[in-house]
Amino acid sequence: MRQLHRIAALVLAAIFAWFAYSPTAYASDAADVAEVVAALDDLDQWVGDGDNGAKWRSYLMSPELREQLALGAEADPAVVSRVLQQYESDATGLDKRRFTATRQRLKSWLDALKSQYVGNLAKLAWATRGDHVPIDEDRFSHARDRMRTAAQRLEQRIGVDSAFAAGWKEYLRWNLLQPHFSDDVRITGQSLRDLDSVLRRLRSNKPGLEHPVFTETADALEQYRELAFWYALGQRRDTRPRYNSFLLELEKQLLRNQEAPTVESTRQIGKVVGLIRQLGDTSGLASQVKQEFGRSNMLLKVSSAAVQQLAQRPVTETTPVRDCILGARVVGTANSCGVLSVRTKHGADHIAVELQLAGNIQSNTFSYKKPVRVSSTGSTNYIATKQLEVSDELFRLLPSAASARTKTRTHSVKKMGGKFGARLIERIARKKVAESKPQAEYVAARHAEQQVVEKFDKQVVEALYQARQNYDTKLRPPLQRIGMFPEQLHMSSTTSNVKIEATLASYRQISTDRLPPGSREDNDLALQVHESAVNNIVPHLIAGATIQQESEDQAPTIEGDVPPWLKKLGEDPKVKEQFAAKKRDEQTPDFKPWAFVLNSEHPISVSFQDGKITLRIRIAELKTFEDGEESVQKNWDFLVTYRIEQEDNRVVLRREGKIEALPTGFDPVWFGDPRWGEKLSAREVGIRKNLEDNINKRVADGGGFPLEIELPPLELPVAENKKQELLLHQLECDEGWLTLGYRLP
Repeated sequence: MRQLHRIAALVLAAIFAWFAYSPTAYASDAADVAEVVAALDDLDQWVGDGDNGAKWRSYLMSPELREQLALGAEADPAVVSRVLQQYESDATGLDKRRFTATRQRLKSWLDALKSQYVGNLAKLAWATRGDHVPIDEDRFSHARDRMRTAAQRLEQRIGVDSAFAAGWKEYLRWNLLQPHFSDDVRITGQSLRDLDSVLRRLRSNKPGLEHPVFTETADALEQYRELAFWYALGQRRDTRPRYNSFLLELEKQLLRNQEAPTVESTRQIGKVVGLIRQLGDTSGLASQVKQEFGRSNMLLKVSSAAVQQLAQRPVTETTPVRDCILGARVVGTANSCGVLSVRTKHGADHIAVELQLAGNIQSNTFSYKKPVRVSSTGSTNYIATKQLEVSDELFRLLPSAASARTKTRTHSVKKMGGKFGARLIERIARKKVAESKPQAEYVAARHAEQQVVEKFDKQVVEALYQARQNYDTKLRPPLQRIGMFPEQLHMSSTTSNVKIEATLASYRQISTDRLPPGSREDNDLALQVHESAVNNIVPHLIAGATIQQESEDQAPTIEGDVPPWLKKLGEDPKVKEQFAAKKRDEQTPDFKPWAFVLNSEHPISVSFQDGKITLRIRIAELKTFEDGEESVQKNWDFLVTYRIEQEDNRVVLRREGKIEALPTGFDPVWFGDPRWGEKLSAREVGIRKNLEDNINKRVADGGGFPLEIELPPLELPVAENKKQELLLHQLECDEGWLTLGYRLP
């Protein structure tokens, strides 16, 4: 019994020892602290108590460091990081042994302090707010050289002084970029706005901008533009407090997101993460945030049954026959009738499908072998298969395989070249035809297999080439041009479905940390879109655009760097007729012209919550005209809510409630929460009421946001002159996700 007690005591002692000395325990931090204290004491003794020692202690922030050392594991990593920056500066003498030893111990302790917050992004953001090192001349020059080199490479590729190059330079506003090629360029607010103008053109959806020389220039210019601002700011004051404010904002938004993610919180998180990445992610914080908020925000799943129905089609063909079988020349015609079908197969990192062409060939031929002619008909059943693998990188075809079986029927055997000896020759020929029939059918079947494979290969290769051309010219390039090609694009397949997952987010955006809700297993087509996918791509379409309406009988116009199809909306005959009707009918007597400029970073966003879609329009500048006077309000947003409903196979959006107005960036979810102090000033309350009264009156009079928006049903390809609609089977809109599920009719 005494032995059992001893064993139990040893086990308990081992357990307590493991917890006491585990890597995350305070003891580890205490050891690091002791090493820093010892190194600092040695350094203090070495530099001495005189003026030189006092200067070193002041420069190296030794009093502040000792305060943090006294706090142990509760020390503020930002202060420790600031001290470490002093030790890593280029001050003369810091390469001496005692400075180096203190620097190394200090770095180890800082790493230990930050390791406490691994897995807690909000606390990690707080812990890394002191990591920013002001942009010096070397870093700025390096970014400028990279941008300049990329721009020069672009110039060379487009022809430098050619007419072609002149056209591109005019479009890209190259004259605004050229001053930044100089080593002595002066960074001002206007020069930064010029860079923004060039960047918007480089990131527009203009054909040609997808080529690497353009995208590489855009990437280099984005980094140069960010560093140029911080470099210029650093020439006037210390940029670390400003950087700290961004990290504190990131901490706040991460905490908010844990409790209730909103469009505003994810927008701010992405903005700060992009800044950190461009300035140099020394702590790995940006990478961790991007990893946490890097789930796919767009998913498409298509059942094998739907793939089969969409791809299946009859194949009919009449062709001449020209062949040689067992020494006989064969001529005639063949009528082929088959069905092309598709079956999905397992593919972990690609879409794998098997194409199958099954059918029958009916032939009517004459065989010539002196001195007789044989008339016959044949029936060949065949099956040809081909494997296809599709991914973003490649579309690959595997060799085709085919099997065929031929049956023939002889109708006549006739001697050619006169009647002499005809009966004997025809009798002998009929006997030989009968004897060679199995072999002839075998040869004919093999020839049929070869011909089917050749035609099948040609048709599939042509279709695949066209599909690849469409992918490479219509799907990929627009996303490459605007810098939004998915960071993650995964295609896969099983025997029951095909699945495509994508993450749409630029370097200054995040996607989501939430998994999509489940889609019904019996959906034949399921599309799931997270609000971040929409919100991330919209800025590249209409950022900074100006929308205005000068009279009630004229449609609003859109100006700015926007897609051509958006500008043409107001020119649509149906839209023009709607507004022209107002001129014929009684017009609203108090219509006032208006114009607004959309926010240049986040002009419009959507939110998918509780069966509703909320549209938030961010307006940088709103102008209204009344009695010849102009009224201007800046940085206000309008929020319009639509309930999403199903009517048969259609999706219908119905406007709900009144339109709200809020200052840009104000998050209504946190209104009145004492933790964040989100509240409007008395002035903002007054402006808000006036804006809401004005916009809701305009809408009530028939202007602006429609009461109802109807989205047409999805239609299958026309078959037998009949239109068929996919059956809307699932419609869900909540927690940031919109799910649409359809079934085959």
